Amino acid sequence: MRYVGIVVCVAVAVVGMTATRVGAAPCPTPAHAVQTSSAVYGADTNFEALDAYLPASASNEPVILFVHGGGWTRGDKSQYRTLGETFAACGIAFVALNYPLSPQARADAEAADIDKAVKWALDNAAAKGYARTKVFVMGHGAGAQLATLAAVDQKLLAGAGVPTGGIAGVIALEGDGYEPSQAAAAASDPRYRSYAMAFGADPSQWKQYDCNQFLKGGEPRFLVVHGVDDYLSSASASQTLVTELTQVHDNVTFLQPDGHDYSGVLVDMTREPDDPVLTAIARFVSGA
Repeated sequence: MRYVGIVVCVAVAVVGMTATRVGAAPCPTPAHAVQTSSAVYGADTNFEALDAYLPASASNEPVILFVHGGGWTRGDKSQYRTLGETFAACGIAFVALNYPLSPQARADAEAADIDKAVKWALDNAAAKGYARTKVFVMGHGAGAQLATLAAVDQKLLAGAGVPTGGIAGVIALEGDGYEPSQAAAAASDPRYRSYAMAFGADPSQWKQYDCNQFLKGGEPRFLVVHGVDDYLSSASASQTLVTELTQVHDNVTFLQPDGHDYSGVLVDMTREPDDPVLTAIARFVSGA
């Protein structure tokens, strides 16, 4: 019986595609009933808190830890209840996270908290019923950068006590800022303010936050998504991340869904049973 008390390698060719509908809906009919609960993964009951959405009749399912966007400075897990219920109804456990926000916390401190949440997910897998070997981190916008940094910076992983292979994969949705040293270097850039709060006021120091410096090969699998109609986040940022993962022979898939913008990538998953992004994520976490 599931407990409910506490609680989104080797080289593989990159798939670049324009997706419309890709076949049958990935979720079962009838849908799973959803159990919800809340917990904390650290001492801060606000910024180190989580909401869990669990498929009531499933076991040994994947779990997605979802890192919200908001330019590193804003956002809250409570905004993603419908998304969490969508994944749980699909048979995929979903845990929406809060984390410390900039400027009080720099991006590396935010990513360190993501890894603390990963450790919580690993430690609670048996009690919650999902698979310890299927812990995925998914981020949207700035959250995609934080999810990536948390997954590839071995120092942050070790500091949180996450073992090698503890993160099964990363899902990066509409991300930006993977290499802040290469972007927003001038105060005239509209991203400068949020970058300065997340990475510091001196752009010459932003290189320490570049994700590519940590890529050595053997990183978790990646699914990178950038909607064709997204003009808020940089398409080149996602494309560059994919290229750099490929160069070190990591397993990465690049999905470019047609008709999806920055927010629509999330919203459409909750509205369209055969949404291509939902389908791709369901297949990614199931290993299909």
